[in-house]
Amino acid sequence: MRYDDGATKSTFLRAIRAEEYPRTFTWHGRDWIALAAIPTVFLLAWSTSALTNDLAVQVISDTTLRIVLFSVLVIANRELLARHWRAFARVKWRATGLVILGFMALQVVTTILGTLLRSLGHSASDITPAQPEPAETVSFLVLLFGSCSPVVTALIEDFTFRHTLLLKFPVWHRCFLAVSLVAGNALVFGAIHVNNFGGDWLLTLSFAGAGLLMNLIYLWIRNIWVVLLMHGVNNFVLGGPLAVVIVHLLGAQ
Repeated sequence: MRYDDGATKSTFLRAIRAEEYPRTFTWHGRDWIALAAIPTVFLLAWSTSALTNDLAVQVISDTTLRIVLFSVLVIANRELLARHWRAFARVKWRATGLVILGFMALQVVTTILGTLLRSLGHSASDITPAQPEPAETVSFLVLLFGSCSPVVTALIEDFTFRHTLLLKFPVWHRCFLAVSLVAGNALVFGAIHVNNFGGDWLLTLSFAGAGLLMNLIYLWIRNIWVVLLMHGVNNFVLGGPLAVVIVHLLGAQ
């Protein structure tokens, strides 16, 4: 059972919102799938690296399994996705503009927080994120396929962190619980990216800031497609297929 938050809404918010804050806690099979998704991603990465030393096989296997996991999430949440998409499509141009602004805001937040955290005494060698194997060790097509992994992973994260472990909890008229949930969710989101920063936990706060931004946007808009698209575009541009293609073209010159 869901209820309206009673606030006066703009026409845009009335059109795009596909969820209301819950009155009671409900849990379904699809929520267990979303909850298991993040540890499954880590398990997939560990198992593929443990089973073979062939980098190309690792990349293809890990990326394929993440795509399968994402597909399972999509199938399990197909009704939610369809309902949210219908609301998104009602105001598609303004919603698309919000996605673009959200993508830009993610860059601002992570850049500012990253700069501030780097100023706390870390040397450049301390803060450089862990780098993948040299591109020359695998073919361009394998790299291109593997670059889909951060995009797919971003979408898995949004199902888990933005919806299942955030909006579903009936705490939104209890200030302390709501703030604790939003902040704690963001900190955990940042923490799971510790390997991106070579094991430096402090630097995960920059990604926690990004998680906090996406949490607040989802709680305001309450349409999963906005955060799915802004997060997916972010990873597509910065660490996904677009980045790989650009580096490949520049390297070919």
